[in-house]
Amino acid sequence: MSNQTKLRELKSQARALMMGKHGFLALATFLVSMFYLAASYLLNSVFPAVGGVMNLALGLAGSLLINILYYLFCAGQAALYLHLCRGRELRLGQLTAPFSRHPESIAVFAAVQFVIQTAFVNLALWLLSRTVGTGARAGQIPTYVGFFLLLLFVVWLELGLSMVFYLYCDDPAKPGSQLIRESLRLMRGNRGRFFCLMLSFVGVMLLGTFSAGIGMLFALPYVNTAQALFYLSIKEG
Repeated sequence: MSNQTKLRELKSQARALMMGKHGFLALATFLVSMFYLAASYLLNSVFPAVGGVMNLALGLAGSLLINILYYLFCAGQAALYLHLCRGRELRLGQLTAPFSRHPESIAVFAAVQFVIQTAFVNLALWLLSRTVGTGARAGQIPTYVGFFLLLLFVVWLELGLSMVFYLYCDDPAKPGSQLIRESLRLMRGNRGRFFCLMLSFVGVMLLGTFSAGIGMLFALPYVNTAQALFYLSIKEG
């Protein structure tokens, strides 16, 4: 059986699992999204992206805190979808469960992700700033190659870290560093399949975006269910 056939079956299974639960899953998605949007708006209002070094430092610290809190909600969301895939009861309380179950493990992962994302954004901006107003001259080719290689590395790394939340849900007591190592090991040889799975949702995500974002409340649960099924398939397969 080809990888494409397996991915189609996985998505079909995801749709079947969601039957009759769309409203609940949309509500959970809405709550997590609203927290992130509200927290980000509050942070930008208190620490706007202008000012001195102190304002910048406080803004970064605030962003890290929001990242940690958001990742705790994401871990709770991952638990909810694992319950869905395993035929267990779904409760909104699962979204906040990580706040009282070894939150330090997720905090470590959130801090690592924050460093990766911040470093990538700044390096990408620096590389792109070197090409502004210069055109695609031969001397700029190394800069474009550098940006492309940086992007490939970050995508490769993020694919490797994509199972951390699910691993945490199955064993919250594991330290964050161990969860990261296990995710990288679990995704060894599976990055390509997972990337193809995520790529297959581009059309669904675009439709969700074009519907003023409302469609995302139904598109994201579909993606999340498929991700949870993918985790179970490579962990138990």
